[in-house]
Amino acid sequence: MTRNDLSVSSAIGRMTKTPVFLEQRPLGRSGHPTSILGLGIRRLGEGSQKEFIRVVREAIDKGVTVIETAHEYAEGRTEKWLGLALADGYRQRVTLMVQCCAHLRDYKTAMQQLEETLGRLKTDHVDLWSFHEVIYDNDVEWIYDHGGLDAMQEAREQGKVRFIGFGGHKSPHIHLKLLHRGFHWDAVAMPLNPLDASFRSFEKQVLPETIRSGAAVIGIKPVAGGGVLTIKGVKPEDALRYVMSLPTSSVICGMDSTAILRKNLKLATDFQAFHPGEMDALRQKARSVAGDGRAERYKTTQDHDLAEGQVAHGFLVPPKKKPA
Repeated sequence: MTRNDLSVSSAIGRMTKTPVFLEQRPLGRSGHPTSILGLGIRRLGEGSQKEFIRVVREAIDKGVTVIETAHEYAEGRTEKWLGLALADGYRQRVTLMVQCCAHLRDYKTAMQQLEETLGRLKTDHVDLWSFHEVIYDNDVEWIYDHGGLDAMQEAREQGKVRFIGFGGHKSPHIHLKLLHRGFHWDAVAMPLNPLDASFRSFEKQVLPETIRSGAAVIGIKPVAGGGVLTIKGVKPEDALRYVMSLPTSSVICGMDSTAILRKNLKLATDFQAFHPGEMDALRQKARSVAGDGRAERYKTTQDHDLAEGQVAHGFLVPPKKKPA
């Protein structure tokens, strides 16, 4: 850590803390408490270090206990900045959800990435280690056959990981294949929003199976990558409230500014679940634009798929390495 890093971290650490209560829900069968609102920091890592630390610490001070990151976000910069933000006692106050970005799902890469992540975050363990972007049919076999799942179980036995999960945004049948292989996952991340109910629905197909298995449901893409903006009469905050009204343990929202954080915090703090009739009304409003998947492009195109995963599965040619 440089002197400049220390000065930024210390200055933000002196900010006034005003705790706000957020509903805590159990992380599936584990019972581990998680905040209803989770902070996704991928886009936040594209800004300045000072703003990054400010937003992360304000989120924690206001009751957010779940933070999602990944080894490949901003080529590691996001994890390094998060390590700075979690100094001064902040690490003990959060549940770290770290995405495993070994896209070949192999043992060696998974373990190597975990060690790098622990070093960047300046911690001896992560709370939830989750396979990232399980969106290809053969991911299920690779997770078992290439040693990735062995790595996760070994890391848990070593105390470097508390809970094991997976997530993806492409197709319910891939999630179901993995759930039905018999392993007792601790958490499953899936896209949930009013649009999802009418097209390749994770809410209808995967959520019940996840709950039945005892695993926690982690909601992602509550505004469908902006797709909810195409629904007449539905605001982004309606979509977030919709997902919180489902049996989710936490809903991960990408927040890249203080303004967005505070807007989401207000909704989460004042949260009251929609009743079934209101949920049905939102689904009905979404149905006219949801039926063919045009508003959920992460399901129907590769626009939202990370390049690293596409390279691993042969959709992209690996970039040439620069000469030393």
